[in-house]
Amino acid sequence: MIEWWTNLEPEGMKTFVGIGMVSSAILFIQMLIVLAGGYLDVPDLDFDIAEAGEGGATGMFSIRGIGSFFTGFGWTGASVLDAGGSLWLAIAAAIVVGLCVLFGFVSMMRWLQSLREQGNINYKNAIGQVGSVYVPIPPNREGLGQIEVKVQSRVSTVRAVSDHSERLENRVAVRVTELVDDRTLLVEKLK
Repeated sequence: MIEWWTNLEPEGMKTFVGIGMVSSAILFIQMLIVLAGGYLDVPDLDFDIAEAGEGGATGMFSIRGIGSFFTGFGWTGASVLDAGGSLWLAIAAAIVVGLCVLFGFVSMMRWLQSLREQGNINYKNAIGQVGSVYVPIPPNREGLGQIEVKVQSRVSTVRAVSDHSERLENRVAVRVTELVDDRTLLVEKLK
């Protein structure tokens, strides 16, 4: 292996092969971690500075996005040099293919995320549930507060109003009595 590496020709081949090998290895290791995700407690090391709010795996500047660019870049540059092309042709082709791989990757990840089930919450299922005040609720429906309540097997923070004559403070136990609109609950203080 060392002999093969030292005999790489022409100029620039080591750089392209090195970039291709390192970025391919990083993507492969990330793939193994994702596949073994249920068995390993590995923190998510994906930093996505371009697509805030969408999750770290889909943006252009995520580790996977940058890795896909450099994988296409490195192996394309090495292929062009191996076929007898000049260094400048190899760099130009590597950039074009790297960008194509990057945009293809981002498009594929966004498409896959669009197939994901949304798991919409139906707040009618909260009627009758007991929760606690999270943000104080003004009296007589004069404003909105928030409660934490179990809806569809998960604890959710939901907007709430009250017909109670006094303000309901934090951590007061309440029962959901009615759905005021599609995302606001009417609650009563537990006695």
